This record gives sequence, C-alpha cells and structure tokens, in this order.
Amino acid sequence: MRASDGKLVSHPRRRLIPASAHAYNSFSGRATAMKTWGMALCAAFVSAIAFAPIATVAQDADLILYYDYEQFSGDEAVDMSGKGRVGVINGEVKIEADATRGNVARFASGSFIDMDGPNWPEAEIPTGGMSLLAWVNVDSLGGDHAIFNARAGDDTWLIHPEIRGGDGNFRWLLRSEGGNTIFDIRAGVAADSEWIHFAGVYDSGDGAALYINGVEEGVGAAGADIAGDWGKGARVGYNIDNNRPFTGMMDDLNLWKRGLTQEEVEIIMEFGPLPQAVDPNGKATTTWASVKSR
Repeated sequence: MRASDGKLVSHPRRRLIPASAHAYNSFSGRATAMKTWGMALCAAFVSAIAFAPIATVAQDADLILYYDYEQFSGDEAVDMSGKGRVGVINGEVKIEADATRGNVARFASGSFIDMDGPNWPEAEIPTGGMSLLAWVNVDSLGGDHAIFNARAGDDTWLIHPEIRGGDGNFRWLLRSEGGNTIFDIRAGVAADSEWIHFAGVYDSGDGAALYINGVEEGVGAAGADIAGDWGKGARVGYNIDNNRPFTGMMDDLNLWKRGLTQEEVEIIMEFGPLPQAVDPNGKATTTWASVKSR
C-alpha cells in the first residue's frame, strides 16, 4: 500500500483481540474444545503459508549484472543477476543503512568496484543494446560522478553514465569501435543529497534515451553497435584513469545487454530487476512477470 506521500509502505497487520474470561465462562465445555480446535487450525494455516514455495518466473537472460548492495562478502560485491560477476572492492565502499532505501553502498572519493573488464565474458558485453540503471545520491555537485565506466582495448571510452557537477545535469554516452561517439545525452537537473533514479538505455535500431526518476529527459541517435570489449577495464564508481569519482550512496545498480522500454524502467525503478514474486532481501512485491508477458 502507499502512504499519503506516495511511498510504498508495508500493510498493517491485523490483531486478534481475545474475548474476556467472563465471555468464555458463559459457554459450556464445548467452548474450550472449539477454542483448542481453532488454535490448532490457525497454527496449521500459518505453518502452511510459512513453508509454501514462492512462485517465480524465469530470470531475464539480458540482465548481466545486479548489485543490490544488501551485503558484501569480504572485499567482494555480490552479483545477484545469476551471472556470477563478482567485483572486487578497492578503497572504502561500505554497506550503510539508509532511512529511505534500506541497505545501500557508500563510496568514499576514489573508491570503486573493479569488474575485471579484460576477463569479462565476450557474450556478456553489450553491443547491440545496453541499459544501465541505478539509484544515486551524491554528497555534492563539486565534481562529476561516474556511476560506471568501461574502456576498450583500443582506448575507446565506451560508456559514460554520470552525474555532472560542473554542468548541473546528467550524462549518458556510448561509443562504437574506434572511439566514434554514437550519442552524448546531457540533460535533466542534477541535485545532491537526495535519491535520484538514473536510467540510460540504448538500442542500435531504436536509439537512446535518458530517464531520470522514470521521466524521459533526452534522446539520442541509433545506428551503431557499442564497442565490444572492455580490455582496459570496467569499474563501478570511478573512471579507468582514476577520474570522476562517485562520492556518495548508490543502490540497485543493474546492467543489461538490451535497451529497456520506459515501462520496464519504471517497473525496475519501483520494484527492482529480479523476477521473484517476493525479493529474497525483503524488498517490495514485483509485477515484473506481468510486464514481460505483454
């Protein structure tokens, strides 16, 4: 359900109010038997719910990376996409409890998650389409903040999803082989110290779009494939040349090898990218299965 401010809140639990002792005493011994039977039935019902399997749908094969930032495993970020793309934490990236988002990752300046770009499987590198989504909350607009970055073996800077402090906007850029810019969208109004949902999508046939909080802020050209190797590296939170540090909090980073629709972006923004009826980390119930069936 939703509160008056539009946020999702948990459904209030109904409480069972027991009858008074006087009311119970007004019945014969049959009342005691009925009470015992009712309690047993209730316990059996609760047990059946607790142990019933949760229905799921097949996970989308185009989801190639998902950090929900619920927890880290030592110095490793755990990939929830099912692809097993573990990232190594460099510097200070900590799990922190946030009043709005729950557990999130806080990046100190110059810290990042190394994705081992040179060894990233070729089949899992987006070329014909790509989408990068994340919740971001930067500490200040004193500089440019790189959400994710990858560099090809020929030195092509192939992706720039950024919060731009200098320009006061957001950036979504992709390049093809040889360093040719496919599009460079700079749009929206950046802000610090608040949660903002960033979603950059691209399809080589349909073009690019940048969505901020689910609203389309800019579009870009189509017609070329994205450079297909990350030979010089791939990182979350810091450019390969150690510039544009992401400084602040990040949540629900997810990377896709196709261009998502605006409807898909809106669903992921609200419910996350996993298809379970209930997220194993206790996040909101999803409608992802119904969206994919349309």
